Amino acid sequence: MTSTRSTAVRDADVNHQDERYDDRMPDILDNAFVIVDFSNGVRASLDLCMFAEGSHFQEAIAATGDAAKIEALIPGPARFWPGGAERHSEIVFSPREPKGPIRRRVEVDETVLKAGDHHGSTYFQHVGFRKAMLEGGPVEVTLADGLKAVRIGLAAERSAREGRAISLT
Repeated sequence: MTSTRSTAVRDADVNHQDERYDDRMPDILDNAFVIVDFSNGVRASLDLCMFAEGSHFQEAIAATGDAAKIEALIPGPARFWPGGAERHSEIVFSPREPKGPIRRRVEVDETVLKAGDHHGSTYFQHVGFRKAMLEGGPVEVTLADGLKAVRIGLAAERSAREGRAISLT
């Protein structure tokens, strides 16, 4: 799937406001909205907020089509939550017909949770990388995938800076 256009707005509004390095405030962005259009008509969006730690689910990934919507809901690390209690993840499937979401709780192994944040995704990324390096197996994310991601990110940054959509074709 080839991306064709990126549109974005972003800023540094909350975090790092009182920090100074060499008498300059850091340029660390803490919020953004990004829209990426793909050549096959698919549109993706990113809503990034790095100061909403009070949310039950820190991360939400959704795919919406003409027949249904599916969401993966992931809480933030337990060490940042009052009392340090681990919370479960959820998958929510919401078909267009019949109406009404179907929720499924997702338990994550305690060992995986202790190995990294993002409810285990960091752990699985490292396991996959290790396997590819030691066993010569296929990599899950290729150099071409990485280059596409960087290209989309650079276009989003340029879009936010210039206040216009950036063509990637």
